[in-house]
This record gives sequence, C-alpha cells and structure tokens, in this order.
Amino acid sequence: MISSGPSDAMTATLNRNSSDAVIKIDLDERAFVFPQHKSVQQLHLHVHRPGTVRFEAVYGFNQNRMSPVLFELHAEDCMELARRLVEAVYRAQSTQVVSATASLAITVVANGYIVQYNDARGPTELFLGSACIWRVCGGIARAVDFLAPIASN
Repeated sequence: MISSGPSDAMTATLNRNSSDAVIKIDLDERAFVFPQHKSVQQLHLHVHRPGTVRFEAVYGFNQNRMSPVLFELHAEDCMELARRLVEAVYRAQSTQVVSATASLAITVVANGYIVQYNDARGPTELFLGSACIWRVCGGIARAVDFLAPIASN
C-alpha cells in the first residue's frame, strides 16, 4: 500500500486480481450519491490498463445492496475530468466534460461540488463537500498518472 500524505486520506493499492491499481479517497460526512440516496464514505478509483478508470463508492449504509459502481471513464475522459475539476475548484465556476463516450457536468454550489455523470440509465450525481475536493482532484490525477505510458530512457 502506498500512502499519500500524513493523514492517509488517499491510498493506492496494487491489486492484480481485477484492477491494475485501486486508489482510495476518503471523503467527508457531506458526500452523497443520487439516485442511490446513499452517504459515501470513500471513493475508489479502479484503474485498468491500458485505459479505463472505474469509479466506485463505499457507502455508509447499504441495506438494499446497491452496486458500488458509479461509472467508468476512458483514459482521455478521465484526464479531461481531472483537468476540468481542478479548473472548476480554482475558478469557482461550473464546467462540463463531453466526449463521444462520456458526458459529465461539474457544478459549483455554496457548500461544495456536484459531479454529474449522464448515461442511458440516467444521471448519477456525486455531491462532494469543500473539505474533500482536493483529495478527489489528487486521486483522479493519480489515476491518470498511473494510466500514462512509462517513458523509456
């Protein structure tokens, strides 16, 4: 396990069984996901080489056994999400990521951020508090870095 920072709020674990790496990001008590109507304790980014990142939630409660999978992004879409999310935080301005395979909206609100992923099943909205947004930005950037090709000498 690789630790990031003194608080261990974000860790990366190599897992050869299913994912090439899993990046775990601690959220705060203001993180929720809809339409699942769940409190989210952690966000897990399952990195699959050569180019997919699966976003999963660790719920505070899950009596109805909802799937933890929120959505999957291709490497290019994940790179753009990382950039646009950092930009949205710095500028305090809402933005979108639209490609042939993904449609995401990042909305800045008074108490945090809403990341909305749209697909054929309908929208998935991840509400994130201001206290955890930089950990999320760092975790997504870490996933993008893991997907990047290794430079040769």
